[in-house]
Amino acid sequence: MENNFLSFITDDWKKIPQNYRYLILAGIFLIFNTWLLDHWGTTSPYLFFNIDIRQGGYNIGFLLIILAFTILIMKQFTSFGKLLRYRMRYPPEKLDIDYYLVWFNGKLMLFDVKNKPKKYFHVYPWETAQDLLFVGKGMVVLTGFMPNVITKFPANYEGKMLDLKDFKNGGAINTQI
Repeated sequence: MENNFLSFITDDWKKIPQNYRYLILAGIFLIFNTWLLDHWGTTSPYLFFNIDIRQGGYNIGFLLIILAFTILIMKQFTSFGKLLRYRMRYPPEKLDIDYYLVWFNGKLMLFDVKNKPKKYFHVYPWETAQDLLFVGKGMVVLTGFMPNVITKFPANYEGKMLDLKDFKNGGAINTQI
């Protein structure tokens, strides 16, 4: 039980981007350092040009932690907005009507046929495909994706064909932070 709990905490910690982890750790260090100086320091205050540096360390540490968490929460709201926008644009019930999903040797590509000009998008990472409910849907092609090679493949099992020369690169779809 204890191993599962610790792995849960470390897995969540690894999801936080590295630069925000540094801010959080620096803030914790400064707050702990202030607490250490308060409780185990000498009776005379720690002054630097008549300014008590313990309070400044505590304030800077608290500010770093609040800043890191504020940025993370703001990024969560923006990624949630992107997720909602993509879900409304590519709902699962419109698959093989407005867009097609093709797995090229494990690489998921979305072909948008509704908008002009027609575009293809690379959907990555795996969590984005999970967020947009694309896992287990679409057609699997065992060759790799090469946009400069004219490739035809069946679009929706009715004999229609998608030709890659008709599509332009639309970039990538990524809903992760």
